[in-house]
Amino acid sequence: MSEIILVQINDSEDHSEKILPLGILSIGSALKKNNFEVELINITEKEIEKTAKVVANKKPLYVGLSVMTGRQTLYSAELSKKIKSYSNIKIVWGGIHPSLLPEQCLSENYIDFVIIGEGEETVIEFSRKLKNKEPLNEVLGLGYKEMNNSKINPARPFIKNLDEWTLDFSLLDLEKFIYKLDKYKRVIAYKTSRGCPFNCAFCYNRIFNKNRWRAWSIEQVVKDIEFLKSKYKIDAIKFYDDNFMVSRDRALEILRRIKLPAHLEARIDMIDDKLAKEFKTNKVFDILIGVESGSDRILKLINKKITVEQIIKTVRILAKYNIPASYSAIVGLPTETKIEFESTIDLFYKIYKLHPESAITFGAYMPYPGSTMYEFACQHGFVPPERTEDWGKIDRFRRDFSSPWVNGEKVWRIREYFKLLKFKLGPINKWFEWRIQHRFFALPFDIYLIEWLSGIAIEEKNWTGRILRRIYNLVKSK
Repeated sequence: MSEIILVQINDSEDHSEKILPLGILSIGSALKKNNFEVELINITEKEIEKTAKVVANKKPLYVGLSVMTGRQTLYSAELSKKIKSYSNIKIVWGGIHPSLLPEQCLSENYIDFVIIGEGEETVIEFSRKLKNKEPLNEVLGLGYKEMNNSKINPARPFIKNLDEWTLDFSLLDLEKFIYKLDKYKRVIAYKTSRGCPFNCAFCYNRIFNKNRWRAWSIEQVVKDIEFLKSKYKIDAIKFYDDNFMVSRDRALEILRRIKLPAHLEARIDMIDDKLAKEFKTNKVFDILIGVESGSDRILKLINKKITVEQIIKTVRILAKYNIPASYSAIVGLPTETKIEFESTIDLFYKIYKLHPESAITFGAYMPYPGSTMYEFACQHGFVPPERTEDWGKIDRFRRDFSSPWVNGEKVWRIREYFKLLKFKLGPINKWFEWRIQHRFFALPFDIYLIEWLSGIAIEEKNWTGRILRRIYNLVKSK
């Protein structure tokens, strides 16, 4: 029977349960390395009730949940409550959300402990002391309760050498986390670094990673990926680094040595003609780029350190080499005007026309506690949730997202119409373009139909799904 159970809950609408849960895998690997029996559970919100019963019956030392701010916060609260209703098992929250709001999390009766920041070293020390019933006051990076009062221990320094904490892939059935992406049939998620040295005002990195970037060695990264290629026959990789290109030489050496098509994330001001050639040579098949806004004022407000002119210049370079990219926008920022909102739509439509191989994603601004803009957002109308589970409503990609500055439903519709352009549906695309150009986002019947059909295609649960997947791949390849 497992001493420790680690859980990640995914949203079924996003199909994110197919993504390798790197957070709990990293913590689980650390625990196993230090001789703890650990079990990893990766579920969707539809499996909360069943999982709570299973976990309660196993009576582990504790259950740890990896929690991001947003919908996952709500689902993690629901699971924690369910487990507590069956058995008084200790509940530990780790990840971004409890690291941003440890006191609020500890005020909930369904959370016993929080791990703040990266957790490998903290979880080992905490687990030993909890098992031996020793005092917890010296465990750095831990929050706990004492006589109904919350106690937050001093922060733990960052791990000095990430290579000491490698992933133990045997903890999971990796076949469940190999998925299809674009033309590639066996893609898996992987992370080569932590943090980002830039200081975008909306980002959680300011408090979670202190705007520092640290990385595993090239040798360790290549070793892991060669193992995945050899044993699991992966044919592409999706890097989940916050910024894969912080060290340009390191990133390019990894791409050259792994000899795999890759998806990665980079800042737009890092990309020049020479780097674009390297991307093309090394089969980079998608680059996630945070463009954020079509307004130079807003770009300055969020400390992005780029201009609209720079954005267009880089888009032309990527289009020149026919390198696919995914450009993301943040709208509904505090003080953003209607004209600035419209300028962002115009810029992204221009990007689409300049770079047909691009994908566009829109999201409403989400105030992260601890980010540079957080207090500014509160001064301009944002009211933070008083209960932990209510952060589940603060999810910028949801149509029911309530923002003081923008209509969440409208942003969702704009996002969906830009996303549908990626399907390359011939004459139908002209209809989506017309909607965007004329700002006609009412009566979104077409969104519901195509999203329903694409959902069936992604899941491929029956012959209908398989046929739709083939049609999708055929249309998209044209």
